[in-house]
Amino acid sequence: MSSTTWMEGDGPAGMSWRAWALVLVIAAAALFPGITAVPVMDRDEGRYLQATKQMMETGDYVDIRLQDTTRYGYPIGTYWAKAATANLFGGAEAPAWAYRLPSFLAGAIAVLGTAWLAARIGGPATGVGAGLLLAVSLVVAVESRTARSDALLLACVVVAQAALWRLARSTEDRPAFRGAPLVFWAAHAVGVLIKGPIITLVVALTVAAWCVWNRDRALLRRLHVVKGLAITALVVLPWLIAITLKTDNAYLEEAIGRSLMGKVATGDRAHGAPPGYHLVALFIAFWPGALLAGAAAAMAWARRQDPDIRFLVCWFVPTFLVFEAVATKLPHYTMPTYPALAVLAALVLTTGFRPGGRWNWGHRVVVGIFCVVTTVLALVPLAGTVHFGIPVTLEPVLATAAGATVLAAGLRLLRDSSAKRLRDLAIAVAVFYGLTFQGVFPSLDVIWPSRTLARTVDGLSGCASKPVAITGYAEPSVVFYLGTETGLGEPADAAELLKRNPDCGIAVTTAGDREAFLAAAVAVGANPRELVSFDAFNYTRGKPVTMTVYLAEGTKLRRR
Repeated sequence: MSSTTWMEGDGPAGMSWRAWALVLVIAAAALFPGITAVPVMDRDEGRYLQATKQMMETGDYVDIRLQDTTRYGYPIGTYWAKAATANLFGGAEAPAWAYRLPSFLAGAIAVLGTAWLAARIGGPATGVGAGLLLAVSLVVAVESRTARSDALLLACVVVAQAALWRLARSTEDRPAFRGAPLVFWAAHAVGVLIKGPIITLVVALTVAAWCVWNRDRALLRRLHVVKGLAITALVVLPWLIAITLKTDNAYLEEAIGRSLMGKVATGDRAHGAPPGYHLVALFIAFWPGALLAGAAAAMAWARRQDPDIRFLVCWFVPTFLVFEAVATKLPHYTMPTYPALAVLAALVLTTGFRPGGRWNWGHRVVVGIFCVVTTVLALVPLAGTVHFGIPVTLEPVLATAAGATVLAAGLRLLRDSSAKRLRDLAIAVAVFYGLTFQGVFPSLDVIWPSRTLARTVDGLSGCASKPVAITGYAEPSVVFYLGTETGLGEPADAAELLKRNPDCGIAVTTAGDREAFLAAAVAVGANPRELVSFDAFNYTRGKPVTMTVYLAEGTKLRRR
C-alpha cells in the first residue's frame, strides 16, 4: 500500500499511534452500533442472557440453568463475563446491551491483537490492513454484537496465537520475550473456561502442523507444556470440581457426551452439513475480506517457504479442515481461523502480490462471488423492509446505498491497493453495519415478537406483579424480557394461571393453541377476555405467528 509512512512510529509493533487509533476507531464504528438497539436474539443469545440473569437473581455462580432446565453445553466463563458487566448497569434487571459489552470488548481485542501480529510479520501497513479486514468481517461484526461466547473465544485465540508465533519464530538473534509462554497458557486457560477445548484444538493443530512441517520440535520445548497445563488446571478446575460435585457428574455427562461428542458425530440440533460448507460460508462470514481470499491462497502457496507465511497456514488450514469434517456446522465455527486469513489478505495488499496462471482464474472467481454476495447483502435492508410490509423509510434506502458503496470500494481496492482505498472500504462497511444494525433491523417489529409482547405487558398497570403464562411460543428471549417465572407450557397451564390469578394474571396463546386454551379456560372457569392480538414472524422457526393476550374478567390490569 502506498503513502503509508504515517503508519510507522514508536507505538506497539512499530505502528504509529495514529495507525492504532485508525484501527480502533473503525473497529468501534463497525462493531458497536446496534448493541443497544437490536432486541434479544433467539435462541443462543436469549439462553445466555437468561441463564446469566438467573445467576444474579439466585447468587449461584456455579450452576448454569435456564429456568428449571440445565444449560451444560459450555463452561462458565461466558456467563461470568456477562454477569460482570451486567452488574455494573443494574444487575439482573440490566438491559440486554449490558450483557453484550464483553463480546464487543473481545471483538476489539481480537482486532488489535491481529493488527499487532500482522505488523510484526509485514510491517505497520500490514498491521492496519489486517486489523481493518477482521474488524469489518461480517461474522466478527455479528458475534461482537451478540451476548454469546464466540467473540470471547476469538480474543483468546488471537492472544494465544500471537504468543505462539513469538515462540515459533524465536531465534538466538531474536528470542521471544520471557513471558510469551505465560501469555499463551493464560489465554488458553481463559479460552477453555469460555468454550471448553475449542481453543485447545486450534492451538494444538497449529503446533502439530508447525512441528511436522519444519521437522523440528523446538516449539514444544519452548511452550513448557507441563507447566502450561498446570496453569490451565489452576484456572479451570476449581469451577469444574464445584459443578461436578453440585450436579453429581451431570455437567460432564452433558457437556462431553452430548454437546461435544454429539456435534462431532452427528449434526446437532439440525445443524448438520456436508464437507465444503465452511468454504462456501467463508464468502459471507469473512465478507468483505473474502474478496482477497483467492489471492491470499495463491500467495500462501507461492511463499510457503517463508516461516511467517508457514505459521499462518498452520493456523488456518488444519483447523478449517477439522471443522469441515465435523458433522455439526455453523458459519461462526471457523471464525478462530479468520485472523490468519486477515493477515494473509493484508499481505496481498502491502506486498502488491498478483496471482498468476491458474491462480488468476481462481482469483477472478472469488471476485465474482464477492460481487454477488455484496449485492445480495446490500439489498437485505431494503428487501426485508418491503417483504414484511413495513413502510419504506430513509434508513433502509441509505443502508442499501451504503452496501452499493462497499461494492464500488472493493473493486477500487483491487485496482489500487493503497491504505486510502482499504480505509474507504472499511468505512463504507462500518456505515452499512451502522445503518442496518442500529436502524433497520430494530425497526422491523414483526420479527421481534418477544419485544412486542414485553411492551404489551409493560403497558399494563394496576398490579405490582404480573404473572404470565404462554402457550405455543417458547423462545428464551421472552423469558428474559418477562421474567424467570414466566410460564412456558400447555394451553391448560395458561388457563390455570388465569384461574389462580384473576386480578393480575396474563395468558398468551398462539393461533394454533387458541381453541385448546379457550376450551381449557371454560373447563376451569377462568373467564378470559381478549386484550390484544398481533401478527409476527418467528425467524428461528421460519414461520409466521399470531399471538393473543388474554386477561381474566374483572382484572385489575389496565392499559397505561
